[in-house]
Amino acid sequence: MKRELEETRRQGTAMRPLQVYHMRCDPGAIDVPFHWHENAEILLMQTGTLALQVEAVPFTGRPGDVFFINPRELHGMQSASADCTYLAIVFPLSWLQFALADEAEENCLRPLADRRARVTTRLDPPLAGLAAPLLISAAELAEDPAPAGALGAKAELLALAAQLYRAGAVRRISRDRPAGDPLRRIAGYLQQHCGEPLTLQRLGEEFHMSPKYFSSYFQKRFARNFSDYLTAVRIERAKTLLQQTDAGVEWVAQQAGFSGSSYFIRVFRRAAGCTPGQYRRRCRQTGTQ
Repeated sequence: MKRELEETRRQGTAMRPLQVYHMRCDPGAIDVPFHWHENAEILLMQTGTLALQVEAVPFTGRPGDVFFINPRELHGMQSASADCTYLAIVFPLSWLQFALADEAEENCLRPLADRRARVTTRLDPPLAGLAAPLLISAAELAEDPAPAGALGAKAELLALAAQLYRAGAVRRISRDRPAGDPLRRIAGYLQQHCGEPLTLQRLGEEFHMSPKYFSSYFQKRFARNFSDYLTAVRIERAKTLLQQTDAGVEWVAQQAGFSGSSYFIRVFRRAAGCTPGQYRRRCRQTGTQ
């Protein structure tokens, strides 16, 4: 498992380890490079279109679609239209387990939490239709600070788990995807070295391909070109540095791999819909981690 790609941001709180995201293209576009985490993530498309890739499989999300991203699955997403909005619920599957071992715990919940079972990524339309109101209700309840809110959110997600099993959308698996998978190795390398000068020539040498073949291979596996993906990774690195440090824009630009602050500000504004300084102030005001 490539640890460089692991998202370690805490979701929710220790007592309520569930996070709800209302994702929209305002300001800027949605562009999330490949990453993975130990949590499950469920997406409910609301408006517009979303380009989603889970492991090596590309999907196009449209209103009403529901996607289930299992723990440790490599995934990334981009808004494919300016009106793209979706609801995302992120939580550890262990949160759904019971303290008392029973039939439901041992046969349904524990295999999911232990990664001995996985949910199909795109739910079939009839199943998505059943899942959508459960997810909307779970999100509303999760944002209620009262203890009953967490209980209600858990109940809705357990109801969803029952629907997934009933529809045959859960299958047992024997092992994780091999750590040497090229998609993970390339994404991990870019995440680790994005602050350095990276060219097709360098990447081709690193992965034993000609620059031309690497470019074609990258486009096929990542469903986007090398330059655009690298820029997205660098923007995410810059956002993290802006949130976690008080360093100047020039230093942030250098650490994220941009050639200069002027170019960095232009690219950042185009991607995020605001300047780096405005982004930092907004994060500080809203308490974004």
